[in-house]
Amino acid sequence: MATLPLKPEILGWRMTMKKFFPALVLTSMLAISGLQLQSGRHRVGAVCNDGTTSSATGSGACSHHGGVSCWQYSDGTCTKP
Repeated sequence: MATLPLKPEILGWRMTMKKFFPALVLTSMLAISGLQLQSGRHRVGAVCNDGTTSSATGSGACSHHGGVSCWQYSDGTCTKP
């Protein structure tokens, strides 16, 4: 069984993919990890309804202080629950 010769344009495409695909994958991975680093906003504590602050970041924060007035985040913002 004889194999058909590849057309030059197909061969060129395959060579291009072999050369640039690893770089494309690496660049994509770096871009995704960079986005994750930039969106590093995370909860760091709470301001309770009685004015006290807490370093608790989850359920039960400010439970003996009237509940959470707002959640504090690493970027300095405070949002209502």
